[in-house]
Amino acid sequence: IHCFNDVRASCKTVPNLTKAQLELCYRANDVTMAAIEGLELAVKECQHQFRWNRWNCSSLSTKSRNPHSSNLFKRGYRESAFGHAISAAGVVHNVARACSQGRLLSCGCDPNSNRKGLTKSLRESLEKEKKKFLDNVVESPFIVDKTFEATHRINTNEVMSKKKLKQKLANRWKWAGCSHNIDFGIEFSEMFLDSREKAGDIQSQINLHNNKIGRVTVAKNLVSRCKCHGLSGSCQLKTCWKAAPDFRIVGKVLKQQFRRAILVDQSNFGNGMIVYKNGGKKRKSKSLQNRPSVIRNKFQHNAETWKRKTKRNRLDNSLFYFQKSPNFCEKDVLSDIPGTHGRRCNRTSAGSDSCSSLCCGRGYNLIKEVTNQRCNCRFHWCCFVECQTCEHVEWISLCN
Repeated sequence: IHCFNDVRASCKTVPNLTKAQLELCYRANDVTMAAIEGLELAVKECQHQFRWNRWNCSSLSTKSRNPHSSNLFKRGYRESAFGHAISAAGVVHNVARACSQGRLLSCGCDPNSNRKGLTKSLRESLEKEKKKFLDNVVESPFIVDKTFEATHRINTNEVMSKKKLKQKLANRWKWAGCSHNIDFGIEFSEMFLDSREKAGDIQSQINLHNNKIGRVTVAKNLVSRCKCHGLSGSCQLKTCWKAAPDFRIVGKVLKQQFRRAILVDQSNFGNGMIVYKNGGKKRKSKSLQNRPSVIRNKFQHNAETWKRKTKRNRLDNSLFYFQKSPNFCEKDVLSDIPGTHGRRCNRTSAGSDSCSSLCCGRGYNLIKEVTNQRCNCRFHWCCFVECQTCEHVEWISLCN
């Protein structure tokens, strides 16, 4: 009873969870806490990716540790789409890592990991190491085989021929290590985040789509990591496993998708209608017009099929939003937009971090900032370092 009460208490420390999320937390408290850590990871990465933009994700850093409590998630902006995607990615990433680290009772290493996910070069490398390992190991009259439950010695001359031994060991050469359980991370992310979207309206459908984009981004960027085993640093055996990518990579990929996000027509979303900017009328190729009708029709059919597949591909891999974003210059409490007043800017830059962009034409103030820093450090034998204290003066620009 005490244990159950502790679980309920820890779940209630995270505000703004839905009823479904609370029930999930009661059933799998350790996984839910890992998911919350994943949300915090997502917010930090969001702030890094947008640190020099007018919208810098500061509104997602809430006291509740739950970015979904921000009013920005109730809007259909491009920035809201990014927030949903990176939140889902953060949950997948952290839960999968926690599984492989043995921190969770509900899961462990990926039970389905195999060598199908290896690149060609890594596959060839493993084959070479396998051959080298088998050639070396059968030359020794005694072998220590650690794949059994207990370590024991095998006399190859008395028990089996070298050929049989080689075959026996070869059968035990397999994908090893503790692969990150991405499938479990994806499944829990779906249960934890998708359960918030019950309305079935355009916003819920788009949120579900963007959640999926975040999860897929983690799965598509898995990396293979290997470790060598052997005496004196030799690589007689190489153990490889799948791992979630560095989350900075996930953030960069989603930032690129943020720039290419697609505006959805609210009135026709149910029919799959997407708003595109038409760049002009289509022109028929002169070389195609001069060809026989049979070839021309076949070419046009193949071209249309390719276009449909390309379009479907783009839709499946793009973030969706349905409201045009504001300029984020002024504070808007209803949308959790802090504005850019008091933001630090770069007066010598011409990019998004420039004072002209961040300050929205309001101008900026120069503030003299004086800090004390250690300088002129010298090492004395033996053994201490002696430093002086120097004043460091810097002029910083703050938006009006």
